[in-house]
Amino acid sequence: MSKITIDNDEYKLNDLSDKARSYAEHCHDLQRKIVNTQKDLEQLVTAKNTYYNALKQELETPQAAE
Repeated sequence: MSKITIDNDEYKLNDLSDKARSYAEHCHDLQRKIVNTQKDLEQLVTAKNTYYNALKQELETPQAAE
């Protein structure tokens, strides 16, 4: 990451203060974590739905007498 865009204004990281550069790096890292967490959530919802559908199918299937 060599540049960052804030409110349509582009900034070179090398031109920023140490504090601003640190904030920019945190924002970049957090955005990456948000994207990864969204992917994880999609996978978890898909898995939950799969188990839910399997449970419904199991409950609808007549069971042999035990």
